[in-house]
Amino acid sequence: MAITGPLRNRAKRISWLYEAVRRRRAGSQEHEYIRLREGYYAGMPDCFAEPDGYEGRSRSILASYWPGNTSPRSRVADVRLFAVAPTVIGAPRPLSELARNFDCVTYDFGSIARRVETGDIVLRAHLQKEILEAFYRAHAQKPFDIAWFSATNIFVAPQTLQEIRRAGVPVVVLNLDEKHLYLEKPLGLPNGQKPLIGSVDVHLTNSLECVRWYMAEGAAAYFFPQGVDPEWAKPLDLPKKYDVSFLGAAYGVRRRFIESLQLQGIKVACFGRNWGTRFVSDDEKIEIFNQSVINLGMGGTGHSERQTCIKGRDIEVPGSGNVLLTTFDCELARLWTISREVLCYFNEIDAAEQIRYYLSRPAEVAAIGHAARQRALQEHTWTERMEGLLRWMGILA
Repeated sequence: MAITGPLRNRAKRISWLYEAVRRRRAGSQEHEYIRLREGYYAGMPDCFAEPDGYEGRSRSILASYWPGNTSPRSRVADVRLFAVAPTVIGAPRPLSELARNFDCVTYDFGSIARRVETGDIVLRAHLQKEILEAFYRAHAQKPFDIAWFSATNIFVAPQTLQEIRRAGVPVVVLNLDEKHLYLEKPLGLPNGQKPLIGSVDVHLTNSLECVRWYMAEGAAAYFFPQGVDPEWAKPLDLPKKYDVSFLGAAYGVRRRFIESLQLQGIKVACFGRNWGTRFVSDDEKIEIFNQSVINLGMGGTGHSERQTCIKGRDIEVPGSGNVLLTTFDCELARLWTISREVLCYFNEIDAAEQIRYYLSRPAEVAAIGHAARQRALQEHTWTERMEGLLRWMGILA
């Protein structure tokens, strides 16, 4: 018998029961990830080997089924881009910046994303029709160089992507959750990113490990972490209102982590679903970043606290010129200089000690935020991400 929403929410408030269920689900999730990781490593152990690294090998895979661009564009502004993504609270916000810097036509399905995600198959089919109509209408006016999707198999069907490819436009798809949402699950609607293999020219992922998975399946892949729109996420001249804040839904290990900090005397202002506080808009989110001495992040994936990945907050908070304290992740350390641009912890005790240290050092906090903002402007904008991809593909000279 399925547990209804109200009963499920009441059960979540029973801490020992919730933690027991979470641990069981985390164990299952981690087991699946390790099985995938070891299986793909056995099939492609040299994915990152020098001198070519994954980029050279992945480009060779791409060349085997995509003829390439015969006349590369000389300027970013000349690249004709079809960009599809949902603008919803908590999701990446690439469309505005891409539209400012490229010859870009955007399709924003944010207004229906939640309904599709909860299983509206009819609406999903309508979404495919709308995307293709928008593509063909703009493509007829001026041909696209590339179609870029920030979407999962839940929102975009393989047939939709294949049709765009048949029009002669390469398709790239960004997913940020392969570590726990790679395989299709019995959810009653299409899901999982593996079913899109064969319908996409390049799979974009924020996990280097998952780059190997796609390549082992014969598909080109490219490391493409989240970016920041610096005109949205930016420093604001606001007084500090919170010692520590956390934005995000209360699920997985998050509630227990916050409770542990509070038991150590750390005050944390939480915003998001199931915290008992109101929702905040994306613009309010930037205000909270700026009003907080320390912005807390949690890098766990799904139900697991041991399996981590790069999060949107890992780019948005430092990109806005503020201090992020989050779970250590080896790929995060490729993007930022730890302790100079972002702060990382290993557990609740470590986090509390760092919070107390930096709350008493406002000048150092300000210096970290400033350094992070400068690094973001140079390397971590959505334009920088896209430009790197386009040069790698040969679409941009």
